[in-house]
Amino acid sequence: MRRQGELAFTMVEIAIAIGVIGFALVAIIGILPAGMNVQKDNREDTLISQDAPYFLDAIRNGAVVSNSSGGNFVYYNSSKSLDFLTNYVQSIQFVYVVNGVNTATNTYPNREFTRLTGAEIIGLLSTPQTNYNSQFFTSNYFDTIATVRALSGPATEQNGLNNVMAFTYQMEVFISPFNSFAPLTVTPGLASDSNQAVLATYRNVEAYPNAQLPQSSLPIQPYRQAFMAAPGGLSYNLFEVRLRFSWPVLPNGGVGPGHQTYRTLIASPLLQAEVSVNEGNGRDGGILGYFFQPQVFANSPPPGL
Repeated sequence: MRRQGELAFTMVEIAIAIGVIGFALVAIIGILPAGMNVQKDNREDTLISQDAPYFLDAIRNGAVVSNSSGGNFVYYNSSKSLDFLTNYVQSIQFVYVVNGVNTATNTYPNREFTRLTGAEIIGLLSTPQTNYNSQFFTSNYFDTIATVRALSGPATEQNGLNNVMAFTYQMEVFISPFNSFAPLTVTPGLASDSNQAVLATYRNVEAYPNAQLPQSSLPIQPYRQAFMAAPGGLSYNLFEVRLRFSWPVLPNGGVGPGHQTYRTLIASPLLQAEVSVNEGNGRDGGILGYFFQPQVFANSPPPGL
């Protein structure tokens, strides 16, 4: 007689065990793609949430510009801190939209950025929307689109390495003057009394660059001159900045389903400056960019607005 301790599994028992393990593996493999997609989406959302504040701060801080001998504002590259952007910003497009239809596209490809500085890239991204006083502004504008490789992420994807596998997204930049006054508060004819009418008149002058202050509304001459000298001061000293991210950039030039939008207000005037391409010892001009100047207060709209 065999001893009890020498008994082993039968073939039936082994088959049942393999069947149980097979069912478990099928369930695990079934949810594995969904888990990997969730991980990928979380990684992409994290990269966008890290890059967006950086670009908002870079646009908000602008750069120092000064007058050239010809009276135009010229940007001088006094800081190298943003030059690393040339390894990440692949192109910038200005898409002109008329009546909701793309009519023209002006593209600055990567070969241009090898000669531009990082701060000059910010000057191109800071270009404000035009014709904002037009009633057709919602259907006539231009869209600034930058194709960017993620600033954050693995070290193997930094500084221009691993371009094929690096996470790339599109960043649309919208910069438009911001008016915080409600329409009813800037219409003197809708005021309930004379004092409210005077306040509405002042707000109208402050909100709209083309507004005119009646001579009789402000009897004190110095204050009247100050208001008349800077109509629309709010509109060209306060701007709304929106960054709309779309990802990933596909091989055919399209973008995937990922979208995020970041918005902020910047209390600063914009100055238009010459943004030139470095070529050898000289500078080849022809590109105009804009830079926020938080250290000054403008009393007239910048060129292009």
